[in-house]
Amino acid sequence: MIKNVLIKTSGDTSDIPAFREFAIEKAKNNYVVVICGGGSQINQALKDAGFEIKFNNHGRVTETWEERKIARDILEKEQKDLQDSFVGKGISVLAPLLEASSVLCPINGDNMVKAFYLGFDEIYVFTLKDRIDAKKEVFKKYEKVQIVGI
Repeated sequence: MIKNVLIKTSGDTSDIPAFREFAIEKAKNNYVVVICGGGSQINQALKDAGFEIKFNNHGRVTETWEERKIARDILEKEQKDLQDSFVGKGISVLAPLLEASSVLCPINGDNMVKAFYLGFDEIYVFTLKDRIDAKKEVFKKYEKVQIVGI
């Protein structure tokens, strides 16, 4: 049976061979969608541009168009890089970006996983080993989500 498999990777794990090999293996017999991340890269770019990094219950706060543009540019680059690495492997890659008409809304990748929860049979969230406990807390009410530390 073909399953719908969702894999979310942080920007800090997307270049690690174990993540890419896992996604490619899953795609051999399933429909695979990868949500790319880029939080560390976005934080650094915002800091470099002179913006204060702020978070609330929904994720990083981007109050200005310039902040949202920085986030969008990094997420679109992460998306492109992963798409290029998965050419011919049967994997779709999404950036955690939403648009409401003409309003750009970067969304926390973990929140995007939660939004897509009901449509997928298997869900994996790749993160760095030192972030496993925090991710488990984020997804404690989402039984299908498996946290993978690399």
